Amino acid sequence: MMDVIITPHARYRAVKRLMINRELADDWIRSSVKRAKYIADVVSEKGNPGKLYAHEKVTFVLSKDERAVLTLYQDCNPASAIRQKVESVTQKELRKVERKERKCQREAKIAKLELAVERAACLLRAEKTRSESVKLAMAARVAAIDQYFEQLDQDIAEVQAEKRRVAKAVAAYMI
Repeated sequence: MMDVIITPHARYRAVKRLMINRELADDWIRSSVKRAKYIADVVSEKGNPGKLYAHEKVTFVLSKDERAVLTLYQDCNPASAIRQKVESVTQKELRKVERKERKCQREAKIAKLELAVERAACLLRAEKTRSESVKLAMAARVAAIDQYFEQLDQDIAEVQAEKRRVAKAVAAYMI
């Protein structure tokens, strides 16, 4: 991992949450990120993609290209006696959620492409016809398709939120 950029937010979190000296915060974050272990790709609550890393009870969220540390937070380490078993279970759960995310995205992409064709056909039919009832029916169908697009996006966002929660749980056990 090359030299990373430390965002002001990440610096602020290191000083406030981890009690790191402000002058040493950037160097401490860089050295910790270099030793951190990759956990998963995550999407923030605001929809921004990132990569989750963990090292010594601290979880780091880096930008998708791994050039900037966006934020960090402290986790508590579980008991080491059951760590391997719990880590195995959490890894399986993370893989399951990742498969679910890929499946949901693939199905949504295919559905959107098919519906885009149907939407275009409805718009064309509405434009060609002189019948007012057909125009209204086509407008209603286009509105329904648009609403379904929004529902597909919400479904993907829910799966990404679930993956984010599972990835954070995995990070708590892997530190």
